Amino acid sequence: MIDTLHGLMDATRAQDNERFVGYLAEDIEYHYHVGSPPVRGTAGVRRFLEKYRTIADEVIWRIDRWAEGESCLFVEGYEEYLDKRTGDRVAHPYMGILEFKDGKVAKWRDYFEMNNKVAQG
Repeated sequence: MIDTLHGLMDATRAQDNERFVGYLAEDIEYHYHVGSPPVRGTAGVRRFLEKYRTIADEVIWRIDRWAEGESCLFVEGYEEYLDKRTGDRVAHPYMGILEFKDGKVAKWRDYFEMNNKVAQG
């Protein structure tokens, strides 16, 4: 399962949406932020990625800790990017839970705080 996440990360760095969604179940349910409605299906994830790419540039995505259990991957890490709209660098630690079905990500939940600006110095 961790290899699948590394593939997703590589696809993100390459901005390859088709390769990214290739790791997902057709009926994926992606909760990208607590309190926001989930993105459903690979078509929904494609739209999400297209919007994300208009906002985020110079993305840093790091895994600090991970654990696998049965069909779940638990990940703790860090994301940072340049917000193209404002020019600010935004960063946040995150926790993610990915549930797998038939070798693909079927459910994905991310937990993080939004809009943490990186101190410029």
